[in-house]
Amino acid sequence: MKWNAIFDKLTGKQAEDPNAWHFRTSIMCNGCIAKITPVLDGAEGIASWKVALDTPDRVLTVVPDGISEEELMALVRGAGFTIEHM
Repeated sequence: MKWNAIFDKLTGKQAEDPNAWHFRTSIMCNGCIAKITPVLDGAEGIASWKVALDTPDRVLTVVPDGISEEELMALVRGAGFTIEHM
């Protein structure tokens, strides 16, 4: 999985990239992660991504590097998942 951690120098905790996008998804489990990983890792224009399975909205966080939101959403839908803006 492509994910470049950014750390807050004061707290030492991981900080959120200010350019990150957040989406509600139907990515529910590790099996879903296994299905979406080659799609997102293979896509041009995505710097990093992660899914928070421990949240009710199953939040997909993406740091774009040239991909449009529409292209990203089409990739996720094409893999069989729902996705919507938060």
